[in-house]
Amino acid sequence: MLKSIFDWLDLHPGSYWLPVVAATGLLVARLGVIIAREVRGTSAPPRGAWCDALVLLLFLLAWRWPFLLVADEYNPDESQLLAGALTLVRDPVFWRSVDGGSSGPLNYYLLVPWHWVGAPLDYFTARLTCLLLTWGALFACLRTLTRAFGRTAAWLGLLPAAGFFATVNHAELTNLSTEHLPLLLTAVAFGLLAGRAPPDRFRRWAGCFVAGALPWAKLQSAPIGLALLGWGWWQVLREPGLTARLRWRRSAEVLLASALPTLLFAGLAAATGQVEAAWRRYILQNILYVGTGTSPSVGEAMRAMWQHAGDDGRFPLFLATVVAGLLAATVYFAWRRVRPSALLAAGGAVTLAALAAVIAPRRDYLHYLLLLPVPLTLWFGAALGGWWRQLSAARPRWWLAGGLLATGLLPLITRSLQADPPVYGGFVHHWKYPRSSAAMVVHALAGRDDTLGIWGWACFLQVECGLPQATRDGTTLWSIVPNPQQAYHRAVYLADLKKSAPAVFVDAVGFRAFTFLNRARQAHESFPELADYIRQHYILVIDLQSARVYARRGLATLTGLNPLRLQELVARGRGVDWLGLLLPVTPLDQLQHRVIAHREVIMLLPPTRLKLSLNDDVREVSVEFGFDPVAYEQGRSNGAELILELVGPESAFPVYQRFLDPAREPGDRGLQTARVDLPPYPPGSMLVLRTDPGQYGDDAWDWVYLASLKLHHASDLGPR
Repeated sequence: MLKSIFDWLDLHPGSYWLPVVAATGLLVARLGVIIAREVRGTSAPPRGAWCDALVLLLFLLAWRWPFLLVADEYNPDESQLLAGALTLVRDPVFWRSVDGGSSGPLNYYLLVPWHWVGAPLDYFTARLTCLLLTWGALFACLRTLTRAFGRTAAWLGLLPAAGFFATVNHAELTNLSTEHLPLLLTAVAFGLLAGRAPPDRFRRWAGCFVAGALPWAKLQSAPIGLALLGWGWWQVLREPGLTARLRWRRSAEVLLASALPTLLFAGLAAATGQVEAAWRRYILQNILYVGTGTSPSVGEAMRAMWQHAGDDGRFPLFLATVVAGLLAATVYFAWRRVRPSALLAAGGAVTLAALAAVIAPRRDYLHYLLLLPVPLTLWFGAALGGWWRQLSAARPRWWLAGGLLATGLLPLITRSLQADPPVYGGFVHHWKYPRSSAAMVVHALAGRDDTLGIWGWACFLQVECGLPQATRDGTTLWSIVPNPQQAYHRAVYLADLKKSAPAVFVDAVGFRAFTFLNRARQAHESFPELADYIRQHYILVIDLQSARVYARRGLATLTGLNPLRLQELVARGRGVDWLGLLLPVTPLDQLQHRVIAHREVIMLLPPTRLKLSLNDDVREVSVEFGFDPVAYEQGRSNGAELILELVGPESAFPVYQRFLDPAREPGDRGLQTARVDLPPYPPGSMLVLRTDPGQYGDDAWDWVYLASLKLHHASDLGPR
């Protein structure tokens, strides 16, 4: 059933636009009704909030649903969150079972309820959580702005952010990240503090409590929490009719409410004996993380982040829309001599705090930008609401609403001019290969009640196998990278590993591994005590270049894992394409790696030559390659040629040639495949894969990539 559906989707990419058009049309119709009612002065429809919530959810879901069905991680943070949640299901004490690194415990606990209702903790539930958090944050902004300025101004102020979140395609902005819960908490806290004037005391306490919880979702969001706390305290100081004693008392209430989440987590750590771990891992290590940033300056980090944002283009468009609206509103207020509202000042202050949170780590991680859309939306919405309130005549309101509606829908228009989501054409692939080759081997070795130990950064293995962490460290970053606490992290890691004695241990250091590529300096052998423990208690099952899989000695499942069974498991996993690739003369780690259409590829920018040694029984070569879409969607490539040559001791001749010109030939776009028969060749021959810039030697925008190359031996092919 699922295969039939996925087959149909792969063959009909235009089907994506049917729900998109329907949901977008529903949103526009809803806005039209709301604007017309308010301009004419009629009352708002009953139960309008629920209709707004449903329309907003359908709008986001219609644009984002394909990303829910991708079977591998978009970003390592996503799998780290899932692996931590899998571990908390078994041992719910944070810092004893899970160290979240730069992420706080709330991000991990958020995923655990999926297990309670029987849903798997996988990428689907993670991205559904991401979608729901985004929807909740936007709806909270909508409700806040509606209470202050009316439904029309609120919707118009929300449109740029809704368009951004609906149409963004970048992997770092569509996966569940550690910024999505702070995004919701910021919107909720702001909404609670933006209540009636004078503010309701309960709402103010609740708002300060939520603001105080922000650092326990992500410590990086602490400046936003402080800005919101400052706003709550400012409300106390400005509240009329209070005696000095009562003002001090209510100030203490604000501070206590904001400190309560910290007191709760400190009490949890004390009760479970994790005070030192919480301090050293969450506070001290994150201070060291910020203090030892790899970027030499804030300016360079921000320029790199902006360049990454330009790859997708949605955030620059969103930011330009909001800034233009803020400038226009400021000019209008100055012209009319209108005093800005307190909500506008609060929105600006929270936005500046969010910007400080983005800049502080001095790193170019694009998902940090997710801390900005909610504060910017509240700031922009407050400016627009004040402007809308000043317009009493119908015609100016219609003109302003029409202009803002067209601007807010601009991301949708630009997105509709681009290609279908990259997952189209890969639905069946993701359904057929839900696990990587390494995960297939681990899954065959480990049972449901086992844990998985990992050295390196490969939490996707725990997610794909459904196995909890054997150690509290989701990654061994701080055990590998030199830092003042390296000895502490190594000692705790080894103690945790010995205590849990996992059925399987994976050293995820090597070619094509994430972050850690150098086995000589970063593999588990660089930690002598760990190397001794692994040598005594585990045996190497398989080396997959990016990971070495070890099984505990005496493990029952080892008996049935003969070489033929191993080969079968590896072949059934994602990532098998690279396993037939013999060690090339030109090291692959010297070439640029990218992720295109959710697959890791290596760039063969002309002129590149890749040489591979041939055994005497290689009979066929299969290759998958293509052109980076950016080169023909944003650049002006005149095409490039990919050539396979068989080079012997005395002769050389091409066995395959393909000229790609995707700018002019639609058939040259997307993933290309070829299977080439090799003629008999003498010993010592090599296979050379090279790229040529084509006409006039112009190599501008000739962004050819290699997705896979596999050598098929005679034993693989069978009788012919």
